[in-house]
Amino acid sequence: MRIASSEFADDPCSSVKRGTMVRAARALLSAVTRLLILADMADVLRLLTHLKIVEEALDMVKNATNEQDLAQRFKEFGKEMVKLNYVAARRQQELKDPHCRDEMAAARGALKKNATMLYTASQAYLRHPDVAATRANRDYVFKQVQEAIAGISNAAQASSPTDEKQGHTGIGELAAALNEFDNKIILDPMTFSEARFRPSLEERLESIISGAALMADSSCTRDDRRERIVAECNAVRQALQDLLSEYMNNMPRYTLPQIDLWKEVLRVNIDKMEPPASDLSIFKPFL
Repeated sequence: MRIASSEFADDPCSSVKRGTMVRAARALLSAVTRLLILADMADVLRLLTHLKIVEEALDMVKNATNEQDLAQRFKEFGKEMVKLNYVAARRQQELKDPHCRDEMAAARGALKKNATMLYTASQAYLRHPDVAATRANRDYVFKQVQEAIAGISNAAQASSPTDEKQGHTGIGELAAALNEFDNKIILDPMTFSEARFRPSLEERLESIISGAALMADSSCTRDDRRERIVAECNAVRQALQDLLSEYMNNMPRYTLPQIDLWKEVLRVNIDKMEPPASDLSIFKPFL
């Protein structure tokens, strides 16, 4: 890239050197993008590793047999929790999706809240193992901690089931809108009315294009695909205008009231014709 840009700076009018520099810039951009993706994957892997360690420490706390053992294991659990909270907080700041960011914050809050109750619930169970309420309370707190850990994992990987459902719903709605629009543009030129059909068709198309624009602006959409989506949207918009113009060109030149008036005038003229020509009156029933 440095060599290509230097050569182009020396001869900026050369189309060959300009093309070489552009290709070098694209290659550099692609390499930087891959590097950023790898760095992001490394951060996610680091967070998942900490989650695994916290899960193992949580199991150790759950399997404690006495209060002294519980205190020692919970101390180790607390140390791992501090590390996890630091890594999860950094990941939360880096998330671009607002929904994933909110989910991460909620999971971190739930984990912090239930982790403080974990020691008390476990201690009460060890003191009164025969009481069903203490066992149920401990199991409930453990379940809440496990769900919070799973929430952090889902948010970090953007693999929340609700997100997946919402994504498919959006794509399905766009596909359904395209199918509906495809059916709406099939019109009879004899009954076409510009004032009636043009506004509704243009409004439907702009709504579809807005949905496609959201997909194009997504951070997951590649640059080449984004450009293609924009180009296709413009092409479809122009195609609709061409189709409406074609419908207008094939409309009947005269309205039905005008045709009825001309029919009546023709009938009157036939009645006024001389007798030799009155044989044309046989066509009156067809007018």
